[in-house]
Amino acid sequence: MKNSLRQSMAWLHTWSGLLAGWLLFVIFVGGTIACFDSELDDWMRPSLHAVSGPQPTQFDAAFARVRERAPDAHVWWAHVSGERKRGVEAFWFNDDGSQGQVLLDPRTGDEVPATAGGQFFFQLHYDLHAGFPGMYLVGFIGMMMCVALVAGVITHKKIFRDFFMLRWRGGGQRAWLDGHNLAGVLGLPFHLMIAYTGVAIFAASYIFGGTQAAYGGDVEKFYEEAGGFYERPEVGRPLAALHSVDALVSDARQRMDVPVEWASIHHPADASAMISFGTDHSRRVAWDMQQVHYDAATGAFVHQSTPATAGYDTYAFLGGLHMAQFGGAPLRWLYFLLGLAGCVMLATGMQVWIRKREQRAAAAGLFSGHGLVRALNVGVVAGMPLACAAMLVANRLLPAGLPDRAGAEVAVFCAAWIAAALWGVLRDRQGRGWRDLFAATAVAMVAIPVANLLTTPYSDLPAALARGEWALAAVDLVALAFALAFGALARQAHRSRACLGEAPAVVSAPQAAASRGGA
Repeated sequence: MKNSLRQSMAWLHTWSGLLAGWLLFVIFVGGTIACFDSELDDWMRPSLHAVSGPQPTQFDAAFARVRERAPDAHVWWAHVSGERKRGVEAFWFNDDGSQGQVLLDPRTGDEVPATAGGQFFFQLHYDLHAGFPGMYLVGFIGMMMCVALVAGVITHKKIFRDFFMLRWRGGGQRAWLDGHNLAGVLGLPFHLMIAYTGVAIFAASYIFGGTQAAYGGDVEKFYEEAGGFYERPEVGRPLAALHSVDALVSDARQRMDVPVEWASIHHPADASAMISFGTDHSRRVAWDMQQVHYDAATGAFVHQSTPATAGYDTYAFLGGLHMAQFGGAPLRWLYFLLGLAGCVMLATGMQVWIRKREQRAAAAGLFSGHGLVRALNVGVVAGMPLACAAMLVANRLLPAGLPDRAGAEVAVFCAAWIAAALWGVLRDRQGRGWRDLFAATAVAMVAIPVANLLTTPYSDLPAALARGEWALAAVDLVALAFALAFGALARQAHRSRACLGEAPAVVSAPQAAASRGGA
């Protein structure tokens, strides 16, 4: 640590940002893509693209399918098809923590092959596909991001002036510091909000001492009291017959005064089973947590739940602000663009660290601290976008009858990322890693609409535009936009060895002096 406050904050900003930077980049990429998770789910299910217009509710058909798979599950859950998703999604959750999912065609009730879809990126965003340990790690990284942002504001006393100064032509540390300042200031309020609310969403899981002391570990009772939820205890007798779920939808909609978006059945094999209905979160910032509950045997109305405390209302507001289900497509596009700014901020910030120490570490080996950071930068920052593009291409090219298509798509994502990282690290020693991966990503992004055109004529870009299916067309159009961007980055990397910290470059004395105030 340094003596003055600003020096101390510079140290804190540098090291908290560096140590959290790679995971934060992964989290930000996943969250940015997840702004349109339902639209990406829809794009990755071309067998449903012929579905158009409102479809009748299919809860009974969905739960019949789930009963075949998991008759003794703790809870069954199903979502209706709607504007942002065409299929009927049904889930089940077992007492041991395991779960499953089935996707149905709303016209026929037939099962549709599952894909990893946008939910893969959504889960990558909040727990890195590592369950509770991953969720805790994401929370810790989120707190480090809050620290780095506050420390960065204190450190850069001329940050708003530097926002208007873009000195990219000369390359080097100053170019990437200007890029870091631009992306950081552009999205600063958003980045602070998204980091804080992301941590706050799981606060009850991170700080569980109070729950343990007050409820003795009975988490369900805590949520029932805090959130106004309702559930009947099991009685140990089998349920004679399940009442029609579809027959209750009209009454549930009337009681909640909003459309029904999902239905669930808790402990469906027990005589105490209840059918519950809820809505989505698109009508206001705070999550709409109201629910109505019916006896599963008779269909009689039992209870209507609404959040019981001001504290839970605040929690629902923070969660809704983070998840951005309100505001429609314009707000999701705003979150998407600001999320991209966050990705750029993280990538350029880590490159500032490299450039600032490059002169001292010109001869550093791969296994030095400097070499390790260089390797992680190229592997994570340049490797992950290529893996994302490879996953979407695989969605169109993998055989239709593959038993576990979703698992195969994830395997392609992981394999592409590992291969890209290894290639980038090896080529980076000759100063060509970034160029190669950026060029490969540009090609992969072009391959997305091409593969779509060749394999699914009804869903390709021209057909989607002709039908006014803008959500489908947007995936191909955004892929082409990213292809242009990564092509430009590859061209710049080829023209300048200083681009993104590739080959060590000698920094002039005036440039070095001007760069000493950077992170």
